[in-house]
Amino acid sequence: MSAEYEIIKYTQDRHPESHIHEFYEIFISLSNDGKFFVEEKAFPLTFGTIFFLNPFVIHHCFSHTNESYERYVIHFSREQLERMSTKNTDLVSTFNSAPVVRKLPDETLANLVGKLAELTKPVTAKFGDDVEHNLNFEYFLLQMAKSLDQLNDFTDTGKEKDNRVSDILAYIHRHYSENISLDDLSNRFFISKSRISQIFKDTTGFSIGNYIIVYRIKQACELLRNGSSVQDAGQKVGFNNNPHFIRVFKQHIGCSPGRFAREQDAKP
Repeated sequence: MSAEYEIIKYTQDRHPESHIHEFYEIFISLSNDGKFFVEEKAFPLTFGTIFFLNPFVIHHCFSHTNESYERYVIHFSREQLERMSTKNTDLVSTFNSAPVVRKLPDETLANLVGKLAELTKPVTAKFGDDVEHNLNFEYFLLQMAKSLDQLNDFTDTGKEKDNRVSDILAYIHRHYSENISLDDLSNRFFISKSRISQIFKDTTGFSIGNYIIVYRIKQACELLRNGSSVQDAGQKVGFNNNPHFIRVFKQHIGCSPGRFAREQDAKP
């Protein structure tokens, strides 16, 4: 994301494996098909459901059917919120209450989609058009911040999550820096390799191997933000080969771990 914000309308998932980034995200579902996995819960994607996400939160939008699932995805930076915040309206603190799930009333959703449609139109070179576009986006963010307080939390997680998946996730979170194989998990949880792979994928949308990688990258980001060297961060999260760590990190975050660390140092 080159600018401080972006708005994208999807009909299919362009990033089926990697969902971790350093930006805040607002996800608005416009369909009744698919699931959204965040904070170890899988929520059904229903029309008008909205997700508010903090940076570096592992999340995944997925569907087991061939149906398209429309949604708006809005990314924006912490700097954007800091610039807009005032003493009485601290937007950083408001959005840091995420991850939060809300259900939008039909009238509110219709109004919101109309505003997003306007915001996704190309900005012309006409004098003042870019400024007006930025102001309209800031007004949109302010309305979203208000909705965090005004709308009730959406608690429907659909089908109850398989407790075995909870146990598998907890195990991965404790042992992510170690060599976790499918054979190890199968033996530990007394489930066949094919079955354990299936129930994990059905619940989270991730393969077990990909989830382990994404979780390692998430932990590496935290280490780099706290001053660890690239090599130390990679080793601590389970990458024994530094070039491999750099390659995988760039694949998921969009830049090298060295550049990521330098950008974190440059932030106020």
